Amino acid sequence: MSNLRFKVVEEAFHKKPVEVPSPAERPSEYFAKYVFNREKMFKYLPSKVYAKLVDVIDNGAALDRSIAN
Repeated sequence: MSNLRFKVVEEAFHKKPVEVPSPAERPSEYFAKYVFNREKMFKYLPSKVYAKLVDVIDNGAALDRSIAN
């Protein structure tokens, strides 16, 4: 059993790391685009909150304190 473990560790040391390109955008843009986008907001937020939030984003309306929490 221990020979197998040493063999696996030895193989791991010989592997080359996979290069992962970092996004050119700021992390906040990346998060907004791929994690909590409009589709997710629509799915998880109440309809009234979603409608007001979209109005804030698109039209620059003031964020109502009743939905801010």
